[in-house]
Amino acid sequence: MFKRKESLNFYHLLIQQVTVIRDAVAALCRYCEDPTQENGDFVKVKEKEADAIRRELVEDINRTFITPIDREDLFRLSSSADDLADYAWTTVKELRIYEIPPDEHLITMSNTLLQMADGLLLCVQNLEKDHAKVYQEATRVKKLENTLNVQFHKSMTELFAGDDFRRILKYREIYSHLNHASDKGDASADILLDIIVKL
Repeated sequence: MFKRKESLNFYHLLIQQVTVIRDAVAALCRYCEDPTQENGDFVKVKEKEADAIRRELVEDINRTFITPIDREDLFRLSSSADDLADYAWTTVKELRIYEIPPDEHLITMSNTLLQMADGLLLCVQNLEKDHAKVYQEATRVKKLENTLNVQFHKSMTELFAGDDFRRILKYREIYSHLNHASDKGDASADILLDIIVKL
């Protein structure tokens, strides 16, 4: 039993999880460019896959006595990053519910979110051995959060310049999902910066 615990590779599990999260965000970008049923369903597939890996990681944290990263930080990072995939699927789901197409603002914001996910993936890929790279990429992710925030406010300004209140209410909700996702990306970057200080 103790041998099994010691052989767990939490770095590998994190890389697996964030890879699938990144793929979920990439799938959202494809859906925004080409909103087919197949492209939308693929976002859900990736979100479910990310959830499954997260459950596995949490179970391993709970049954392992010693982890290479502080167990609370490991849990927080896994949870925060997972929210990117959750928001990707929520965006697709609500676009369908409201029966509205992705617009140029959603394309722009989803592409910025993908850059953030790419940066987080590079962070976890280098977390074990290259802390300078983690610092560099986490800092870039935080700057991208600011970029997406600017894009969000621009989209809201243009949205509220119109007078179609149903449209305003629908798109406001969708835009907010991507803005919240960027907040989670920023929080993930902060956790990664905390981790490399402790390692």
